[in-house]
Amino acid sequence: MILINEDFKDFKLGELPYDKGHTALGEYHHIEYDGYFGNFYDPIALHQWRSLDGSWLISEDNGIHYLEQNRGDNTKGAFVNVASTLVHKTKIFSDFKVSFNVRQFEVDSYSGLAFSYLTSRYYYAAILEYDELKLIRRNEETIDVIKSIKINFDDSMDYKITVYVSNNVKIYLNDELKIEENIEYVKGRNIAFVSKASCRFSNLIVELNEDEYEDHLNNLENENNRLENKRNKYSKLECIKKINLGNSGTGRQLRIARYNNKTYLLFAQHQKRYIRDSFAHLSSMSLFEYESGKLLWTIGETNNSFDNTMISCDLPFQIADIDNDGKLEIIYARNFEVRIIDMLTKELKKTMKTPIIKGDPNVKNEPFYRLNVDAIRVADFEGLGYKGDFIIKDRYQNVWAFSYKNNFKELFRYNHKNTGHFPYVFDFDNDGKDELLIGYDLINSDGKMIWSLPMNSDHTDEIIYCKLKNDLEEKFVLASGNEGMNIINRDGTIFKHNEIGHAQRISVAKYDLNKSGLQIMATAFWGSDGIVCIYDYNGNLLKQMEVGDNGSVITPIMYDGINTLALLHAGKNGGLIDSELDRVVLFPDDGHPYTSSEVFDIDGDGIDEILCWNLNELWVYKAKNYVSPKKEYKKYPIDAFSNYRGEYLISDIDLD
Repeated sequence: MILINEDFKDFKLGELPYDKGHTALGEYHHIEYDGYFGNFYDPIALHQWRSLDGSWLISEDNGIHYLEQNRGDNTKGAFVNVASTLVHKTKIFSDFKVSFNVRQFEVDSYSGLAFSYLTSRYYYAAILEYDELKLIRRNEETIDVIKSIKINFDDSMDYKITVYVSNNVKIYLNDELKIEENIEYVKGRNIAFVSKASCRFSNLIVELNEDEYEDHLNNLENENNRLENKRNKYSKLECIKKINLGNSGTGRQLRIARYNNKTYLLFAQHQKRYIRDSFAHLSSMSLFEYESGKLLWTIGETNNSFDNTMISCDLPFQIADIDNDGKLEIIYARNFEVRIIDMLTKELKKTMKTPIIKGDPNVKNEPFYRLNVDAIRVADFEGLGYKGDFIIKDRYQNVWAFSYKNNFKELFRYNHKNTGHFPYVFDFDNDGKDELLIGYDLINSDGKMIWSLPMNSDHTDEIIYCKLKNDLEEKFVLASGNEGMNIINRDGTIFKHNEIGHAQRISVAKYDLNKSGLQIMATAFWGSDGIVCIYDYNGNLLKQMEVGDNGSVITPIMYDGINTLALLHAGKNGGLIDSELDRVVLFPDDGHPYTSSEVFDIDGDGIDEILCWNLNELWVYKAKNYVSPKKEYKKYPIDAFSNYRGEYLISDIDLD
C-alpha cells in the first residue's frame, strides 16, 4: 500500500511560500504566506537569512519535478545546527518503508530525510554528507551519529535511499543494505526533508505492507477517536460579537480596559522609521466602546495598510490611572514626547519631552537627537500606593524611570545588559516600592543592581514571577531567546535551564487539574518555529509538539469555569490546547479573522473571551456553555499590555 507518493507534479516551478523579509511577525501574529505548500509545511524561520531567498524551490529536468534545497547552509552562532526542513503533514502510525532520491550540489554539509520526526529539533534521519551515509539522531542541540559508512561519491548522481523504519532501522543505498541499527521508533510521527547542503530531492514514496497498513489504520482510528472524545467533553466556541474596525485596524497592538462596567478597546498604528521595526513612530490611536462597537475617537491619521499595522515589537502606549483620580488615562509616546490624556475625552493632561540621547555614551546606534520610545510601563517606585511612575526605554540598551506626580522628575536610569523588550514590575521585597527585572538584571526602586544573571547572549522576551507550587518560594520564569527557557530563584541563581531553541513565549497556569502545582508552557521561534512545550512546576519537560505554522500565543484561558486551556491562534491549525497539547477546542469554519488574537474577560463574569481580528474587523468568541468559576484568578494587570509579557492565570487553590 502506497501511503505517500510525492513527485511534486502538483507544484508549479518556483519557490515555496516563505516570509520574504524573514521577519519576526510570526512570533505572535498568525500569517499565511501566498503560495502552494501541497502536503508539506516549513517549520523554520531565521533572521540570519535576511536578504536571502527561500529555502525550497521546485525545478524541472527531463519532465521530472525536483524539490531543491535552495539555501545551502548560511547559519552561524546559536543557530549553527539549524537545517532547512520541510515536513510532510501525514502522520504514520505503523512501521513503514520510505524511499527518495537525492543529488548533492555541494559537499560541505548534509542532505537527507528525517523520520520519527517530532519537531525540527527532535528526530532520526538518514543523510548523505559528501562520501558518507549516516544514521543520526537529533535531540535539541545534540546530534549523534549512530552509524556512518563511506560511499563512492559522484556529484552527478541521483542516489536512491530507502529506509525501513521500525525499532530495527535498515538503510539501503541504491538498493544495497548499508546500515542496520536498533532505534527507539515512535509511531504516529512525521517524515521530513532536512538539509544543510544545496541539493535536490525527488520521488518520495512511503509504502506499507498489508499488516503495516492495517496497523496504521487502527492506530489512526484510535487516535482520531481519542481526540474526538476529548473534544466532545468541551463546549463549542460561538461568535458573540463583531466590530467593523474601518481604517483603524491593526496587528497585535491592542490595549483593553474595563471602566464603569464598560469595556474599551484601544488600537494603535505606526510608521516605520530608519531601520525596519527598530524605530517605529506611533502614528494613530483609535478608541472603541466594545458594547456598542462605536468608534469614540481617533488621534492621528488612520491607515490600515500592512506597513502601518504589522510590526514585530511593542508600540509605546498604555491605559492606566496614573494620577490616582479614579479615571483612566492613556500614556503614550509620539513625536519625541510622552503625553498623558484622559481616556474618554482625549483631554491633554501633561506632556514631557523624551530624553536627549545625542552624545550619550550609553546610547549606541540611535539615529535621533531625542529618544524614540520603544515601550512604556507604569510602576510605583516612590511608594505612592499606586502606579504613579513610569518607565520608558529604547530598544535593548537603556531604561529611564520618571515620576508623573513630581513633574516628570527622573528617578533613575538603567544601562547594563540587554534590556529585552518589556521589564517586569513587582514589589519583590514588600517594601512598598516596585523593583524591576530588566532582561537578565534585577534592580531596586532606586535603579541599583540587586543581582545579574550569568547570561549575556540574546535577550529576555518574556518574564513571569509567581509561585509554581504552594510549598515553594516564588520564582522567575523567563523566555530568553537563545538562552532558552529558565526558572530562576529569588536570589538570582538558576533553578532550571531548558533547551527549546530560541525561547519566545511562556505562560503559567493550572493546565492539568490532576498534577501538583502549576504547569509552564513555552514556545520557540527563530530557527525552530512552532514548537510548544509543557513543563511541570520543577521545569521538567512533560510533552512537546510542533504546531506546523506561526503565531501561537499560548495564552491561558479560563474557558468554561472549570478548565484552563491555552490559545494557540485562530487559524486552521489553531484553537485551544490542553495539558497534553491536544487541540481540544477548534474555531468554527465561519470566515473569521485570524491574524491576531487575545484573551480577555470582556464582561467581567470570570469566563474569558477570545478576540480575533485582522486589519478590518474584530470577532469575539466564547464557550457556548459554562459555569461561574469557583476560584479567583490573578492575571497580568490591564495597565501593562505587551507582546512580550508572559501570560499567567493563577489561583492560590491551584498551587497544591
